[in-house]
Amino acid sequence: MKHLLIIALFSVMTFGLAQAQFEGVVETRNLTTDATGAVQQFTITMWIKNDRIRVQVSSTGDIPASLMIYRLDRKVTWMINDDDHSYFEILRDTQSPNHPEQPTPSSKAGIQQTGRKKKILGYVCEQILIKRADQVTELWGTKKLSDLAKTTSLVLGETEGGALGGWPEEIRKLDLYPLSASTRIDGKVIEAQETTNVSRTSVRSDLFELPSSYRKQEVGESGQ
Repeated sequence: MKHLLIIALFSVMTFGLAQAQFEGVVETRNLTTDATGAVQQFTITMWIKNDRIRVQVSSTGDIPASLMIYRLDRKVTWMINDDDHSYFEILRDTQSPNHPEQPTPSSKAGIQQTGRKKKILGYVCEQILIKRADQVTELWGTKKLSDLAKTTSLVLGETEGGALGGWPEEIRKLDLYPLSASTRIDGKVIEAQETTNVSRTSVRSDLFELPSSYRKQEVGESGQ
């Protein structure tokens, strides 16, 4: 679930549909904490081709590696299980509503544009602070990757965005693609993501297809 939340964080921070769509590869280094407070680290690689995104998440702790393919053109998401050569299909129309729940007053976040700037991967980024009752999230986002921001927002959508709380709507309006983000509670980092590579390159179309030998899992099937 935390993997999905981090992916959602980087996908719901933008506003509007893609005009010039991105094609290439994006890689991130990520940190999270488990129920005991132990640090877990993993990587995420996204292959992006217009209205299709393939997301590979490395294993961490007891959570195995995962692979998902998002096909906006087919209005479907595939969760791939390489261990038993199967996949689970999620129709986009049957996913959670594309409208995050309204936050309660106690959950609303304060958003501060500090005016500070720095370069990450050669892109000038702005610092944004999101403050709520017990935590602070620091974001560094750039407007120079607007095509990437809009493509990920369009294809990944906001289906997990509501789980992040009440602040994505305000952040999206800033039209930034976040290259770095970290969340602290009492000064301790509990979750972080750093983009390590953004490459504009041609991506093979077959990366977004199901292997012909894989079988479809039915609802209630464990896949084990």
